[in-house]
Amino acid sequence: MRGTGPVDDATRRKVLEAVEILGYKPNLLARGLRTRSGKLLGLMVPEILHETFATFICHVEEACMVRGFTMILGNTREDPAVEERVLENLLGLNVDGIIISQVSDTSSALKTFRDRGIPVVGIDRALQEEEVDHVIVDNCEAGEMAAKYLYSMGHRAVACLQGPTPVRLSRERFEGFRNFYRTKGLEVDSVVGDDFGYETGIVAVRSLLEHCREFTGLWAESDHLAIGAMHELKRLGVQIPQQVSLMGMDDIKTSSMIFPSLTTIQQPYKELCEKAVELLIERMADPGLPIRKVVMSPSLVIRDTVQRI
Repeated sequence: MRGTGPVDDATRRKVLEAVEILGYKPNLLARGLRTRSGKLLGLMVPEILHETFATFICHVEEACMVRGFTMILGNTREDPAVEERVLENLLGLNVDGIIISQVSDTSSALKTFRDRGIPVVGIDRALQEEEVDHVIVDNCEAGEMAAKYLYSMGHRAVACLQGPTPVRLSRERFEGFRNFYRTKGLEVDSVVGDDFGYETGIVAVRSLLEHCREFTGLWAESDHLAIGAMHELKRLGVQIPQQVSLMGMDDIKTSSMIFPSLTTIQQPYKELCEKAVELLIERMADPGLPIRKVVMSPSLVIRDTVQRI
């Protein structure tokens, strides 16, 4: 069927006719077990229900498909123990390479794949010091971009809803935000959340209102955090953006569907995912390539939740 065996033309025609009649499709997993080349790529994400990672899944799958590869998904559920099990499952399927967004900075998944000789690329949650290929957005720039916009709109008393600090990108986003305001002689209050989710946004903004100074501008390190904060502020009678201006991070689809629509910092999802797949396939073809570390810039999306004061 692959056209590589010593089969005469008459027999080949009979086989191909049978393939057509039966609608036969080759078993890629079985082929991979036999040949270690089933054109299978793995993708590991922390939470498939989070819209950010759902977007990564869609774009990675599309990039794999157009290049003739099949993507196998692993959901690590923000749990290091689950991450280890998913890792072993993908290794057992003889995937040709892996793209992974790690659970946290303490994850050893990238190192495990590298040490076992499996081509691997980190995406989104990857550490600069790890000696593996990775593709990330410039999170310090994202924080600075949010700060500059709020400042340009007249906001001098601002606060931040952070994601979990064991995830480096959360620390980098806050660093970029806080450092810009420090250059203006101003400090930023913040609350650290357990994750980047909607419910955490509700709890975090309550804590911010109870324990921190008054603020006119608020940046949340994810759109889900921002939307949770928005709903809680509205419940408490706080008008957005008249009393508090609010910004998010990611530019998920939901951010344009709510009212008022959310001003946010956009990640270049499609470009990040296509580059990750490209780097992985190149690494599979040539394991001796130098380590590539690609950092992409975010962009500002202005909608209706920030008002000039």
